[in-house]
Amino acid sequence: MKLSFWINGKEHKLDLRERPEGDIQVTVKNKSFRVFVEHLCSDEILLNIDGKIFDVFIESNRSTYSVGFNGRFFRIEKRSVSQILGSKQEKQRKREIKTSMPGKIVKVLAQKGDSVKEGQAVLILEAMKMQNEIKAPQTGTITYMGVENGVSVESNTLLFTVE
Repeated sequence: MKLSFWINGKEHKLDLRERPEGDIQVTVKNKSFRVFVEHLCSDEILLNIDGKIFDVFIESNRSTYSVGFNGRFFRIEKRSVSQILGSKQEKQRKREIKTSMPGKIVKVLAQKGDSVKEGQAVLILEAMKMQNEIKAPQTGTITYMGVENGVSVESNTLLFTVE
């Protein structure tokens, strides 16, 4: 899974790959790290990065994550795709949402025919031992729902469509 985030206005890009050994290979600027993650509670995790242990605190609000990492604190901005691209164009009529990695559908929160708002959680996907809310990319109606509770999905599976 490719991930971009911004700290103090500067973009950082990561490539994350779950490995069979239960760890995650994280690649940043052509340098790879082996990372094991242990969840201590809802806002604290332990990271074992190439044998070094880091205690990480994460708090989230609507627009940012506040991350405490090894005594340093960072503010990570949440941005929509249109904000990232600086696009003021009209949103696409039809948006297909696919998985970027294998996982399991924990809970479907909206069904075909339901109206959703941009940013509204549509389903919860568990991947790499983390539960992720998959949100509507735009305001509209769910015109296709391709999954149900408890189903396992592969990478690039079409989850739902919003028009």
